[in-house]
Amino acid sequence: MTRPVALLSLLVVLALAGTAGAHGDRPHVRKPRPGAQIVVGPVAVPQGSEVTECTYMKFPKKHDMAVNRVDIKVRGGSHHIHLYRPYDKTLNLPDGHETCNFALNFDVWQLVLASQSVRLRWALPPGIAFFFKGGEQLVAQTHYVDNGLLSSPPDGWAVFNLHAMPQRKVKSYAGSFFGQDRDVVVPAHSVATATTRCVFPHPVKLLGLTGHYHFRGSSFTVNSWDGYNTGEQLYSFQGYTEPLFKPFGAPGPEAEVPGLEWTCSYVNDTDTTFTFGPFTDVNEHCNLFGFYYPTEGTNEFTTCVQKGGVVDVEVRH
Repeated sequence: MTRPVALLSLLVVLALAGTAGAHGDRPHVRKPRPGAQIVVGPVAVPQGSEVTECTYMKFPKKHDMAVNRVDIKVRGGSHHIHLYRPYDKTLNLPDGHETCNFALNFDVWQLVLASQSVRLRWALPPGIAFFFKGGEQLVAQTHYVDNGLLSSPPDGWAVFNLHAMPQRKVKSYAGSFFGQDRDVVVPAHSVATATTRCVFPHPVKLLGLTGHYHFRGSSFTVNSWDGYNTGEQLYSFQGYTEPLFKPFGAPGPEAEVPGLEWTCSYVNDTDTTFTFGPFTDVNEHCNLFGFYYPTEGTNEFTTCVQKGGVVDVEVRH
C-alpha cells in the first residue's frame, strides 16, 4: 500500500538534503567532493519478513554529472539495492515510496546501478563514466530480508556516493545489463542448474559483473559466449551471502565480449519445488547484472530475458 504522499515527500527530502533529525542508525559516509550523495531510508523491515520498496526521488544536483567512482553503503539484510532512471526524460513523479515486490517495468525504467553488498567501492577505468542529468527522475529499489540466510535490523538504509569527473575527460559512457532466467525450476530434494545465453548486438568491454539468486543457490558462473561456443570464464562465486562484485578494466587493453553465458547451481534439500519469482523463501532467481562500454549516447540498457526456452535481447537508449 502506498503511504500518504505528503509524509513520503517530507521523508525523502529530509534524506536527500541530509537535514538533521532522527536518522537512527543510518550509514554515515562523507559526501563526495565533487559529486552527489543519495540517501534512501529508513525502510521498515519487520522481524522474520522481507520487504522490497521503491523510493522515488530526483537527482539532487541541478547540473549534469559524469560519475566514474561509486561508493554504496548499506545497513540491513540487503538482497539487492538498485538505482533506475526513466526513458521518458519528462517523467516527474512525486517524491515518496511504496512496496514493489516485482521487477520494474523495463519498458519504462532503465537500470543504472546494482549492488548486493554491504559496501561497494568501485572505480571505473580512466575516461569511463556513468551519466546523470541534473534533477532527473530516479527510483531506488531496495530489498531487505530478515529470514532464511539473511537477518536485518528493524530499519534498512542505503547511501549512494557518486563521485564526479570532468565531462570533457569522458571517452565513453557506461551502459548496464540485466539478464534473467524465468524458466528456473529447482525440484524438491535435488541438485539443479539453470543456464542462459545471450549475444550482444555488438561486442562490448565489461566493467563489472555480479550474480544473483535466492537461498538454494550454491554457485554462480559466467563465461563469454559467441552464439555457438562457451569461452573464457569471466566470473565465479560460491555460496550465497555477499555475492562477489567483480570489476573489470584494469590498465591495458581489454578484450571485447560478444555475449555472455551464465549458470546458477542449486541445492534443495526440502520437500518444496521452487520456481521463478521475487520472494526468497518460496521462489528462485538466476539473474545477472553487468556493466559495459562503449555505448550509443549517454545512457544504454541491455536486457536478456529467457522465458519458455526463448531468449529475448533488447537494447534501449
